[in-house]
Amino acid sequence: MSQFAPSSPAPLPAAASAGTRAADGEGRLGDLLATPARPAGAPVRPRDVGGRAAWQVLVRDGALEVVRGDLAVPTGTPVAPALRASLLAAEAPTGAVLAGRSAAWVHAGRPAAGPTGPPLDVTYPAGGHRPELWGAGLVWQSPLLRDDTVRLGGARVTTPLRTAVDVALHVPGDQAAASLVRVVVDVCGLDLDDAATLLERRVRAVGRPRARRVLDRARALPSEHAGDPPGDLPGHGARVPWCGPGPAALG
Repeated sequence: MSQFAPSSPAPLPAAASAGTRAADGEGRLGDLLATPARPAGAPVRPRDVGGRAAWQVLVRDGALEVVRGDLAVPTGTPVAPALRASLLAAEAPTGAVLAGRSAAWVHAGRPAAGPTGPPLDVTYPAGGHRPELWGAGLVWQSPLLRDDTVRLGGARVTTPLRTAVDVALHVPGDQAAASLVRVVVDVCGLDLDDAATLLERRVRAVGRPRARRVLDRARALPSEHAGDPPGDLPGHGARVPWCGPGPAALG
């Protein structure tokens, strides 16, 4: 054979497995985020990794998990209620309290809203200025006692128990509202009897008969998320103390 005969072509590399792609994505992510000023666990925006195209590749390859909009965290990072609240605080009008579906997501995480997060629902106290909202969010006026809210991530949020009652009163669709009440009750370790009691104690609660039906439907639903922690990683850590009926000052 001539010494100038063409050599056999090199074999094509095998397709990367999903695990390899994820590992490569994590490596790229570590390189992009290796800045001393960046706090651990901070949300990752497209500008943090060189632009939207790079951000989308990292999401696609499993290195990032989307929390809301164009905010993500490195895959495997626990997403605490305070972080979710802080993301919504940037969108909420001044003086508004996160409530309804927004508060349910803050307290219960992904089971309450799926991977894209909830619409922005807020309430405001009697006599206050009605906030202006864009999109599919809900806004309503209601009396707010000191024990009805907690502070998380720089935002005021209705407590889990008050949230369950507000969902029963305001979220459209009896079945959708009942399913969301069930999630909040299960993740936060609440008792539906306590929610029913709080509903009856509310003065001038418009929609009380419908809310009773919603709570009854929630009672009949299976407890699919009972014992889940209020973060987005099943089995991560213990139940946190503010995911319950009482007030707390956090964030």
